Amino acid sequence: MITLVVIWYTGCKLADHHGSDLRIAWYFFSLSSVCTFLAAAWANSTGAIDHSGSFQGAWGKKIESLLTFMLDLDTDIKVFAAILTIFVIPQITSYFLSGIFGCASSPILVGRALALFIWSIVKSFIVASGILLTIAIYGASNGWVAWNVKGAVSMSFLSLMLLMVSFVCLYMYRDIDDTIALPATSKSFWIQRRIKKIERWLTRKAPSHK
Repeated sequence: MITLVVIWYTGCKLADHHGSDLRIAWYFFSLSSVCTFLAAAWANSTGAIDHSGSFQGAWGKKIESLLTFMLDLDTDIKVFAAILTIFVIPQITSYFLSGIFGCASSPILVGRALALFIWSIVKSFIVASGILLTIAIYGASNGWVAWNVKGAVSMSFLSLMLLMVSFVCLYMYRDIDDTIALPATSKSFWIQRRIKKIERWLTRKAPSHK
């Protein structure tokens, strides 16, 4: 129940100012669901998946490998995080090292790199969510032993959890300034002034400061 509430809340917030994000997210979910249903129906009719829900034959192994690949979220996160790290961390370290000599300049394309990382994670989670929910419904409706009622409910819950994580990531990314903003206190103003002072020192010899 909480999962559905979070999905509804974040979805409504995104719809207010970032409706295109919501449309893209639901498109990926719908696309993965439809493709999974068609693949399951085809596999079931050709015997690649038997009446118990087990994969059979060469085509069954191929479908199982593809399914494993699409649901390997751990590898997805590691790969996307590695790409983000390679792209962003050197720019940040270069900023501070150059700042020692007073010629630091703001890192470029960091925002786009972060956007690519967030969307890559969101896409992977939403696609996995659509696949799991479709398999759960299809397997339960066809009486697959491997997808009994209890298993279908567990798989559906996992699907909703992945969908919730995707929506929360999008919501936090789009409202990052409000999410991490410091409360308006004298201490927060002091911290902001210190950051500005450090930034001015790091860029003291940059063209914009001459």
